[in-house]
Amino acid sequence: MLFFVALTCLAAATFGSVLAYQRGEQRRLQGGGGGPAGLLAAGSNGPRRARGGQGAPTARPDGADEPTLTTLAPGDVVTDGVDDWVVSGSVRYREESDAWALHVLDGGAVTRFLEVRARRGVVEVALVDPAPDLPRGQLAGGLTFRGQLFSLEGRGDARTSVVGDVAAAGVGGGVLQWARYASPGGGLLLVEDEGPLKRGFFGALVQPSSLSILSGELNRASADNAIDDPS
Repeated sequence: MLFFVALTCLAAATFGSVLAYQRGEQRRLQGGGGGPAGLLAAGSNGPRRARGGQGAPTARPDGADEPTLTTLAPGDVVTDGVDDWVVSGSVRYREESDAWALHVLDGGAVTRFLEVRARRGVVEVALVDPAPDLPRGQLAGGLTFRGQLFSLEGRGDARTSVVGDVAAAGVGGGVLQWARYASPGGGLLLVEDEGPLKRGFFGALVQPSSLSILSGELNRASADNAIDDPS
């Protein structure tokens, strides 16, 4: 008899603890807390703690501020109000004083890429996708691709480093040749040569204010992830 009484008390205590935890998590999701429980997985329709990505690049001590487009790190979530993507990894490029990043955006069924550049205090952002039909061989100063006329905007040699899972980008880290082509309508074509590998990304510029960032606080990286502004 005493055994069953003790077992009943233990079950009641366990249930009470679970209920208290669920209530605490619910309050946090409703805005009462700033921890990881406030994050939503990609595709969720619940409340968000969103912060628009805008402004000049800034260095951020660990966990000091919410992330911006120039301080994205693996685990952060990028949303355009319709689709949500988790940053699974980042490729960082540096050529002398110039630096930029290509972030791998995992949307579940679809993977996209977000290029972020900071120039003279202005953040430039583009959403791009792999372009397996990229013309082979040495590309000239201008070309027509998928019905758009592109002009060469710049090319050079950059050293790359990777953070997180960047397998979808196909970049291993090291030195590569890059070329950037732009179209009058805001189209963008990125071309990279890394030894025997040649890859392309095709997309368009987007307004930084059209994107919001959700903090992946458990995976927050240090301020070394910030993109430098060469100005």
